[in-house]
Amino acid sequence: MRFEEIESLERRVATPDVRAFDELERAYTQLVQHFIFTKVNSQGVARTVAERVFQHAWENIANYRWQDFSFHVWILRIAREQLDQAEAGGGSRGP
Repeated sequence: MRFEEIESLERRVATPDVRAFDELERAYTQLVQHFIFTKVNSQGVARTVAERVFQHAWENIANYRWQDFSFHVWILRIAREQLDQAEAGGGSRGP
């Protein structure tokens, strides 16, 4: 996906626009799963946490400001927070 397309989706998702969110989710799912996998070393856990990350992102889309930072930065921050919360709560990060 080209930069201009991403930028357009980032602006639209902040309105909120569910179709723009779905497209960004498809574009960034692999990135988010890989980020999580590098921390937990489990594909299953990475997929599950990534699903929660995108669910949390949609539930909090009103907090996203495309002018502040790109969507992938925002979504990776959410992933980091999800991992930190799981660790603090005694949740498993994987084997």
